[in-house]
Amino acid sequence: MTNPAPRQSVAQIMNPGTIAFIGASEDQRKFGGRIFYNTLSLGFPGRIIPVNPKRETLFDLPCVPRVSEADVPVDMAVIAVPRAFVMDHIEDCAASGVACCVVISAGFTETGAEGAALEQRMIEVARSQGMRLVGPNGLGLINTHAGLIMNSSPSMQDSAHEPGGIGFISQSGALMATVYNRGVGDGARFSSAISIGNQADLELADFLEWMAQDEATKVVTLYVEGFKNPDRFVAAARQCRDAGKPVLMVKSGRSEEGARVTMSHTASLAGSWRVLEAMCREAGVVPVDDVNGMMQAAEMISRYGQPNGDGICVITGSGGAAAITTDRFDDVGLRLAQFSPETRASLEEVYVPEQLGNPLDLGAMKDRSFIDVDDGGLTIAAADPDVAANLIMITTGPQMTQSARSLAEAGKATGKPTLVVFTPGSSSDGGREVMTELEILNYETTDEALRVFKTWLAPTKAGPAAVRPDDLPTDAPFAGHGDGWLDEHTVKAVLARYGIPVTREHAAASPDAALAAAESIGWPIALKGFGPDIIHKSEEGAVALGINSADDLTLAWQDMATRLGDRLAGCVVSEMASGEAEAILGIQNDAQFGPMVLVGLGGVLAEVLDDVILLPCPVHPDRVKERLQSLKLWPVLEGVRGRPALDINALADAAARLSWLAMDAGSNLQELDINPLFLRRTGKGTVAVDARARVDGS
Repeated sequence: MTNPAPRQSVAQIMNPGTIAFIGASEDQRKFGGRIFYNTLSLGFPGRIIPVNPKRETLFDLPCVPRVSEADVPVDMAVIAVPRAFVMDHIEDCAASGVACCVVISAGFTETGAEGAALEQRMIEVARSQGMRLVGPNGLGLINTHAGLIMNSSPSMQDSAHEPGGIGFISQSGALMATVYNRGVGDGARFSSAISIGNQADLELADFLEWMAQDEATKVVTLYVEGFKNPDRFVAAARQCRDAGKPVLMVKSGRSEEGARVTMSHTASLAGSWRVLEAMCREAGVVPVDDVNGMMQAAEMISRYGQPNGDGICVITGSGGAAAITTDRFDDVGLRLAQFSPETRASLEEVYVPEQLGNPLDLGAMKDRSFIDVDDGGLTIAAADPDVAANLIMITTGPQMTQSARSLAEAGKATGKPTLVVFTPGSSSDGGREVMTELEILNYETTDEALRVFKTWLAPTKAGPAAVRPDDLPTDAPFAGHGDGWLDEHTVKAVLARYGIPVTREHAAASPDAALAAAESIGWPIALKGFGPDIIHKSEEGAVALGINSADDLTLAWQDMATRLGDRLAGCVVSEMASGEAEAILGIQNDAQFGPMVLVGLGGVLAEVLDDVILLPCPVHPDRVKERLQSLKLWPVLEGVRGRPALDINALADAAARLSWLAMDAGSNLQELDINPLFLRRTGKGTVAVDARARVDGS
């Protein structure tokens, strides 16, 4: 039997007309009492119906014993009663035409099998009638533009609820209320805040999709512990990006402790957090490591939108503060704006030319009195086309509050984003009050401001869509190869079919066959042993290079056979390839996000250097080239200290082709290494020297 369509969309759910509160009371020690009172007292404009069979009225509102006995249709029912009574009310609400139940009650999937079974029953009843669920085990919903402050936290009474542009979705109820309260105190203004709880029905992606369309939301913030539907999350994040709304995310559980031990270089380099980072980058999501910092940055984005450039003008009253700030800019990868000759000429009317630069040091002004700094030349500096934003550093000095006002008013008048940092303690209190009056974002530390700038500048635009090369095979790679690790020769044959250059080679089961292969290829040759459990050949003594004669080949074979015993199934006889540098290409099939292509430098030292990029498959070669520039060893690719520039186009093409191989193989391919891949000079291409893959034929 097909379930009926939902009674309301998420947009309608976030804008209810009538709300019934099951478990409503006057007792503020209870969840039901708090969420009822918060919604009632904080200005909800619709109708509120308390549901309490023991009371006739609550706060002068008439009570009903059950939702089904309300005298009007109910859009939303909030359930905050002990778990044992939840199902009865779910069934009553579903039968009564309620569009959505927000279940505050806990004790479901998070408590074990019995709770999970009850939660599943709740879902089945709701969906059979087209009723949606939020929760269970959440704290509620906030939509400031609709006057809906429906959250059970006591902090709601202490928080301002001025409508703004930040949307917030949290998998933690208590953290949601905490961050909301702290964010408001730091100047953040929210459009909505949603505690999704266990995500039994409506989940993170549902609300993310709504925020992509919600006109009031300018930036989206997330606290995430795990993804119910990773594909939907990525698609919804892209909708936000396409709508011009950056998504900022704090994700818990980032450490790699407890991750499975892997046998391939790619798997060890492509940890779960790196995979998520890569997916986020391509979907327009900015990972942030602190929830309060996330809200500070979100408010800047909400107020000022996307940046036009990345140069920042800094003005301060201390040469020491200027020096420290310059160092911190370099540490975190921010750029101080470079003033044009015209700007410098104008600033020389205000500053001693020999001491003029960015940061602007008020101590270098021609009038060194500090009695009246006026705008300190900020109006002139901020007009420079390389300046995208201003940072005002307030230090101690005469008439500090007035100086802070003058500088802040000047920064605001430039029309460019302006942040203020107060480095002193209590002596800056007057200045802080001025910033509140002027509605200028201000912080206690330089690092807070720099983190805001860094996050503001972080969102990326969509890269070019991957285009499948016309010369790729159409049959499934690795089909019929069973399970487990495949030998080098088999893998390289598949790579060659996908247009990835490989060494000329033959697999040999005996020394005589190896000799025939060597004479066919031409000396010198490389001899590489293979077997089901020989993974890292160089580490296990299964590689002999530069063999120039039949006698040397025979000795090398015998040496491997002695060392490896029955593990040696045979040897690959390969040409001795060469290149200017070694790279690694790989595929890791992530359980949540599917196949990822890894590109890095270092070859067999890849894990030591840890200098790699990761991209979701499939990928366009131009996107690979763009991301390669983030490598620490990027100068090696460009050519450094007399070394030749390497064939970046060929490397990017090989990575793109490998990404299509991964897409074609699907879940059959679990992981793959090309290591090393020799890089040659520009125009000379690449060649895969060694390769390994693990397949799952089930």
